Amino acid sequence: MAHSPDTRSPRLALHPDIDEVMIKRLVHGFYDKVRADDRLGPLFDGAISEPWPVHLEKMCDFWSSVMLKTARFKGRPMATHARITGITEPDFDIWLGLFRQTAHQVCPKDIAELFIEKAETIADSFRLGLFYRPNALPVVGGR
Repeated sequence: MAHSPDTRSPRLALHPDIDEVMIKRLVHGFYDKVRADDRLGPLFDGAISEPWPVHLEKMCDFWSSVMLKTARFKGRPMATHARITGITEPDFDIWLGLFRQTAHQVCPKDIAELFIEKAETIADSFRLGLFYRPNALPVVGGR
């Protein structure tokens, strides 16, 4: 009797109820919101160099790697985001708002919070990598 393979890695997953189906629903729902957003939609449409279905599959691989520890994602997210023309630091607030909303719609509360915590950490890393300029800080104390 054949059975379908388990799409989870309970030994490594951040929560035993997270699976590939949940990740796909979250990723697709989130990017539906991103594409409909007046600010983020045009940014992403201009930045995505591949067809959207390919990008969504890549993002599912990314979140599978983060939440299920599958190591399927191969890429350099910081370098990719650095090439987005016109991205600003406040865009990450919009991004996080849409992500939080989608996570709470798609996932049970405890799992939504796990996804959101990871997304906030990722957004903080992008903000630091893209916008932090220590030499541009004002000098304090009149020096």
